[in-house]
Amino acid sequence: MIESNTMSAERETPMDRAIRRVKAMMMNWGFGEGCSSVYAVLLTSREPLSAKDIGERTSYAYSSTINYLNTLIRMGLVERVRSVRKYLYMANVNFVERIKAEREKVKGYLNQLGTELEGIKDLEPLSEKVERAIAYLRRVENAVAVDKEEG
Repeated sequence: MIESNTMSAERETPMDRAIRRVKAMMMNWGFGEGCSSVYAVLLTSREPLSAKDIGERTSYAYSSTINYLNTLIRMGLVERVRSVRKYLYMANVNFVERIKAEREKVKGYLNQLGTELEGIKDLEPLSEKVERAIAYLRRVENAVAVDKEEG
């Protein structure tokens, strides 16, 4: 018998929902399903986990789990610590830095596009939208700077 989405959603625990949301957020930021799943499991774990435990929770093979962990370590999203007989992994929770990096990347793309659009009469409406977006990002940066000064 095939379960409906409603039936499976009713059996979903709060932990399952949190993992699903973190995974979706990571995939939205461009991470693959494997890295997103591994990071979501680590982020929602109360303690560091072994690669074997992570593989069991994500249903990935041990070798795939290790590859995803190594990718996340290189990106600074996961730390590996030595335990008695094995390595344990834990997530670095750094949403603010990730958001800042994404904001900078988007601003860079917009600046490049704006430069390309300069002087092209037929694309003035697009150029205006790009300028509005850049101005918005500047306001966000200024608000962050003010917040830092006050805090």
